[in-house]
Amino acid sequence: MVLVVAIAILWMNQNRLARNRCRRRFILVDMIPGQITNMRDLVENIDDDCKKILRMDRVAFVRLCNLLQTLGRLTNSKYDTVQEKVDVFFSILLHHTKNKYVMFQFKRSGQTVSRYFHSDLWSVLKLHSLFLVKPQPIPDDSNDPRWQKFKGCLGALNGTYIDVLVLIVEKGRYRNIKGQVTVNVLGVCDQSMKFVYVTVL
Repeated sequence: MVLVVAIAILWMNQNRLARNRCRRRFILVDMIPGQITNMRDLVENIDDDCKKILRMDRVAFVRLCNLLQTLGRLTNSKYDTVQEKVDVFFSILLHHTKNKYVMFQFKRSGQTVSRYFHSDLWSVLKLHSLFLVKPQPIPDDSNDPRWQKFKGCLGALNGTYIDVLVLIVEKGRYRNIKGQVTVNVLGVCDQSMKFVYVTVL
């Protein structure tokens, strides 16, 4: 009698596990076409959508993804591509979106979104030697008339106001002394006019 009950319980547990596995597979397979069409719409169809969402055109996006794959060692995994990981990274970084919103938009778990963000961040940091300019001091024997008086300096610093469009509620924060809606941008460039440092106040 006890043996029959044990066999019945074992059989029920196996059936329940098999049903859960099938259900989980169905959900994954169901989600993948939506993720593929999302990336296809973003990267392949219209350049304006790519510029609005990623703040770069499709060519720059593909080049950045290739750089992150080759130099940053970012790889495709079983259910996602490098392009999707970079899209998640820029959605969080550029639009200040929360993890829950990105989870809903890309149909991924919070842990997966967090993993994508951190892997992309490390890949971007590996590219620092390629993108960041290391300033060289202006030599004492410089013949450039613009830089002769600045021997030993690393570059020039200047600030300017740039007009911006913001929500009506936030216009008070961005209004300057003259009443215009602007942001204050401070930039430092080196001798060859490459930006070394930029900040928006």
